[in-house]
Amino acid sequence: MEEEEKTFGKEFWIKLIRILVSATLALLAYFLFNEEKYGLAINLTLNLIAWAILAYDVLIEMFEDIIKEHEFFSEETLMILATVGAFALRAFGVNEFIEAVLVLLLFQVGEMLEDIVTDKSHDAIKAAIALRATSAHKKVGDSFVEIDPKEVKLGDALLVKVGEVLPADGKIIEGSGALDCSSLTGESLPVLASIGEEVYAGTILKEGSLLIEVGKEYEDNTVSKIISLIEEGGESKSKVTRFVDRFAKVYTPIVMALALLVAVLPPMFLGFSDGSVWANWVYRALNFLIISCPCAIVISVPLAYFAGSGLASKHGIVIKGASIFDALVDLGYLATDKTGTLTKGVFQVSAIHAASISQEELLEYATAIESRSNHPLASALLHGKDAGAYASKVRDYSEVAGKGVKGVYQGHSILCGNASFLEESGIKTIEAKEVGSHLHVAVDGKYAGYLVLADELREETKEMVERLHQDDVKIALLSGDKEANVQAVAKDLNLDVYEAELLPEEKTKRLEAILASKEKKTVAYMGDGINDAASIRMADVGIAMGGIGSDLAIENADVVIMKDDPSKVVDARNIAKLVRGYAIFDIVFALLIKLTILVLAVTVPNYPMIVSSLADTGLTLLLVGITMSLLHRKLR
Repeated sequence: MEEEEKTFGKEFWIKLIRILVSATLALLAYFLFNEEKYGLAINLTLNLIAWAILAYDVLIEMFEDIIKEHEFFSEETLMILATVGAFALRAFGVNEFIEAVLVLLLFQVGEMLEDIVTDKSHDAIKAAIALRATSAHKKVGDSFVEIDPKEVKLGDALLVKVGEVLPADGKIIEGSGALDCSSLTGESLPVLASIGEEVYAGTILKEGSLLIEVGKEYEDNTVSKIISLIEEGGESKSKVTRFVDRFAKVYTPIVMALALLVAVLPPMFLGFSDGSVWANWVYRALNFLIISCPCAIVISVPLAYFAGSGLASKHGIVIKGASIFDALVDLGYLATDKTGTLTKGVFQVSAIHAASISQEELLEYATAIESRSNHPLASALLHGKDAGAYASKVRDYSEVAGKGVKGVYQGHSILCGNASFLEESGIKTIEAKEVGSHLHVAVDGKYAGYLVLADELREETKEMVERLHQDDVKIALLSGDKEANVQAVAKDLNLDVYEAELLPEEKTKRLEAILASKEKKTVAYMGDGINDAASIRMADVGIAMGGIGSDLAIENADVVIMKDDPSKVVDARNIAKLVRGYAIFDIVFALLIKLTILVLAVTVPNYPMIVSSLADTGLTLLLVGITMSLLHRKLR
């Protein structure tokens, strides 16, 4: 990245010097060494030198297009033909040397300004997602040594001070602080983090002090992977950019043929033997070539997709490639996972039904006996509690996978699990009707009641569903959870289709059926990027939500939502619509302006060639400026 910036700076100054030197030579030839005073030779020589200084890289690109790409009709070809033609007009007694030089000079000025704007758009994306630390403070013994972040290794302990960018992904082993995660998630509020929590490269420590243990090497950290994803995505082309490529290949030879007709046909009828007539129409034909140059479209349309990537990154969304923007615009079906995607993926006790003991005792016995288990429901019960304190008091513990646990706590024999687990021991349970997962508890052989643990919907889930339904996008819920839980969520959200108790391979089969039934519409799948990897990969658009820190999400998804926010899917689609709108505007506006000036260039006598060049360069810069405004659009 740094090498690219150095190269850009060097090329910019070289081009600027070339433009200044050429302009000086051309003006000297025009005002001091004109043909009337010093003859044709000196005037021509100065202008040819000025032209050569400006034209050499254009000539190189033209021949590379012809030899390597077999592309005979490029914008470089149009410019070279137009300027060489301006020199050739001298054969008809017309000295247009200065115009030939100025046309190429304006072309180079336009290219230089476009490079600046494009580089700025790169900066916007780098500022949004590619925050990289310039140094890291590695702990060596009792002191800290400053090293390059590229040199950090797994297991290294790194000190992060206030205001510094985290140089690596890792886990906090000492200290706590408030982290600015906006570069990754788009979240404006600082996030509090303490010992044991995962933190990620590219975030900024706003308060506190952290000692982190490196969990990933430099090339594998979150920021590096996202940058790689965007760079790879930049190679893909959208429907619109592919159209522009095909359009340019057809448009340019047609323009050249028309220019030839403009130069030849009128003189054949208006004065075949009159040199001034030929000079007049050749001049108009050269104007025709200059204004017909498709660079405004060729530059601005791909830039719209690049700017769209920058806008998405500002909102914590990574979109992998221009073609994905088109797919999002055509979205007709969203299939989604439930747990951790539409819901928070964190179970909480939503109800306590005690039978023979108090609710406090029921909760305590269940928490204690589950303290030795790694089951997600056990983790939910123990959230924020000292598991070790409970576990040390449990004796004769055993666990039956998929059913429950048993053991002795403070002298009481306890069973905790599903209803069948207790009933196998001859203990009759009460039917639990609430939506959620149920933990039935027995104490000393007597039924004590049950707990309901439920997974909460994310606050943004209903917003996502409502906004997608407004756009006639159907939503299917494909989940491995129990029928009752999935049905409750689908009913609450008013989803179009739902299926429950699906294994990962069964999800892919259901997704295949949806893909087979689609009618020229895009089918997207949204999951957490881990157990849904196969479905994410299979869909037209794979969406990984909560992708921060998830390698599998970044590798398999086409869209990575860095924050746990389902409504970002709608934002991604709205950005795609904006990008499509800007691209189409660029094409239509450019063609209208060019057509208007083409008519003027051919019909108005002595129409200055410099005006055509200014119009072409000015139009390109105008469209580039309008397109880059996309980076600053607000979504809500």
